[in-house]
Amino acid sequence: MNLNLPVSRIIEVISPIQIVGECHGWVRFISVDTRKLHDTTMGCFVALQGSFRHGIQFLNEAYDKGARCFISDVPPVEFYEDACYLMVEDALWALQEIARQHRLSFNYPVVAITGSQGKTTVKEWLYELLQTENNVVRSPKSYNSQLGVALSLLEMHAGADVALIEAGISKPNEMDELIRMISPTHAILTNIGSAHLENFESENQLKTEKIKILKAAQFAYSAVDLFDVDFEYEALMPQNAHPEIASLKFKDPSSFHCAAIAINFIKSVQWVTQPLSEAVSKLNRLALRMETFNGKNNSIVINDAYNLDTDALRFSLEYMQTFGRTRSHCVYIGLDSESYANKGKIESLVLEYSPDHMFVDLVSNLPVSIPENAVVLIKGTRKSGMEKFAARLREKQHQTKLEINFTALRHNLVYFKSLLAPGVKMLAMVKSQSYGTGLEKMAAFLEGQGIDYLGVAYTNEGVELRKYGIKTPILVMNADQDSYADCIAYQLEPSIYSFKQLDLFIRVVIESDVEQAAIHVKLDTGMRRLGFEPSQLKTILEICQAQPEVYIKGVYSHLAASGGTEHKDFTESQVERFTACVAMIEKELPHPILKHLVNTDGVIQYPNAHFNMVRIGIGMFGLADKRTEGSLKSVVTWKSVVSQIKEIQVGESVGYNRSFIASRNQTIAIVPVGYGDGFPRSLSNGKGCVYIQNHPCPTVGMVCMDMLMIDVTGLEVEEGDPVILFENNVQLSAFAAQATTIPYEILTSISQRIHRTYISE
Repeated sequence: MNLNLPVSRIIEVISPIQIVGECHGWVRFISVDTRKLHDTTMGCFVALQGSFRHGIQFLNEAYDKGARCFISDVPPVEFYEDACYLMVEDALWALQEIARQHRLSFNYPVVAITGSQGKTTVKEWLYELLQTENNVVRSPKSYNSQLGVALSLLEMHAGADVALIEAGISKPNEMDELIRMISPTHAILTNIGSAHLENFESENQLKTEKIKILKAAQFAYSAVDLFDVDFEYEALMPQNAHPEIASLKFKDPSSFHCAAIAINFIKSVQWVTQPLSEAVSKLNRLALRMETFNGKNNSIVINDAYNLDTDALRFSLEYMQTFGRTRSHCVYIGLDSESYANKGKIESLVLEYSPDHMFVDLVSNLPVSIPENAVVLIKGTRKSGMEKFAARLREKQHQTKLEINFTALRHNLVYFKSLLAPGVKMLAMVKSQSYGTGLEKMAAFLEGQGIDYLGVAYTNEGVELRKYGIKTPILVMNADQDSYADCIAYQLEPSIYSFKQLDLFIRVVIESDVEQAAIHVKLDTGMRRLGFEPSQLKTILEICQAQPEVYIKGVYSHLAASGGTEHKDFTESQVERFTACVAMIEKELPHPILKHLVNTDGVIQYPNAHFNMVRIGIGMFGLADKRTEGSLKSVVTWKSVVSQIKEIQVGESVGYNRSFIASRNQTIAIVPVGYGDGFPRSLSNGKGCVYIQNHPCPTVGMVCMDMLMIDVTGLEVEEGDPVILFENNVQLSAFAAQATTIPYEILTSISQRIHRTYISE
């Protein structure tokens, strides 16, 4: 983003209801995320209302990073004399209006791309085909929301020939604002599917909303047959694909569909004069998912190795800023012979972000060693093969890995937040390595999303998070007396569930150098597990009021059966007991307290029991009450590869103890995952299965510690082919059922030797 926009022009565009400070000078870029700000005095920070918190909380951080112009719909606590504050009624609207006016300052074509699926692929492939003869601006990644479109339009500049802007909707009437911002000259509809259909009255309403943008454009294009519309459009039907699509190396229907749209559109607008065959043959599957993993020397590696255009590089550098400066920042950029001529330009851009180490060179010249405790960004052209370089930096080289999709996780958090009344906080449980997905990385992500509280089982988990730099309040549910000193030292809040515990904790606090420590009182309202009896509450309050060294920050309990309706009466009796206890506590204490009772299923089933905080656990990963089907996304994928293929003859045995004897000739594949990795041994001999090419492949013989054998008879399988253990919650639930257990146990049993990879789409 390089706006060079006078502050006076911003004022003219958004008409603030109040202006505070000296509002002169220029704005070079606009940011809504302080983590992506780098030192400059020409930045404008827009404080937006997020799902969990308001951007006004980060105004001071934005100032410290150089921003001197601020737009907000909430007044700041303090004003800096050398800064400009523009107060508006709606900060998002103000940002959208700036983006709209910025877009209108350019006369080149603006292509809006919408559809239920394929938007990003069509956009990226259009970029690849157009950029040979055009300077193209495009939406970063999958920026297609109300906010994403505004930020995308702000990337437009005078040196471009065409802009490609994604437009996505999830609710009725959202397209109107996108049209207002984009003012498209051309619009493409890729398809109409079921995505977000749950928010519309019917498929027809969804279709009507999507085609609004076609009607608004000067030139409309659709890969969907549209009947009874009152505007003209050109059909981009895949079945009528231009012959040059024969050069496409992918034969799957989805790739063919997207490529046909891109090719047919370019042939129609004639923005490329040369034949497309060669460019089509070079189209690659999109690496739209930036992955993060643990690297050697205690590093964090950000692998975004497939694209090196200026916008993509800047996006990746901004993402690296989100990790803060507690670790050194190291950038590795691999060039090929063609891109080497731009080495100086690339280095200049990287230096804007002040990395501690920078290596920009041919891949063969890049050092493989990396600094200790660094955040390492890997970038490169497709030809450079930097993905192989990135693989060499992995801490663990196990071919089996657990993939955690942060984009899907963010979606689920927003969904649960939408079920809560304003002001109700959310505590995310990250116990047992955050259900096996990785304690530190998950906690850092949740903190970045603005989660109010984190919950752990044991004190050492909380200590680990504090050492990692997590500042969010942490509740320790099973703190023992030997760990109380650590609770105090690391500002962890223990659950107190017995008088002995309470007495010991008070003693430790008195012996420490802190004046007061927070506790959460655990009540047993019917679970018959840990917790004080409601009848003991009066004594608890008397002790705490007599001992100023501790103060009750929260009170909570557990529901025994919040899922389903079978035990609804019992659950409601628990809610009544807890409500009575809360009333007694609030009557006696002079300060407000946190009150939390419901878990994931309780959030959905018992909205009257949310109190002022709820606890979310397995629901973050998309596993919840059946009523959430269609609203939640699967987060975790467990995958491996085929190590070897063998032909088994009739009568031959497979595996230990000859527990499997072939009754027919068949083909088996060996997969490098076993019970030592968390694949249950109980799933031996066909009781469990994995998936290759979406085909279920049953186990053959006994599951070994480090590998298993599967039946692939009739499938075209090669060594190195991907194997899916589960990639969605339907498969995960089936996997757990086959093992006669629950998804919780499956996830938490996956060994730490399995590599965790975190992706963002």
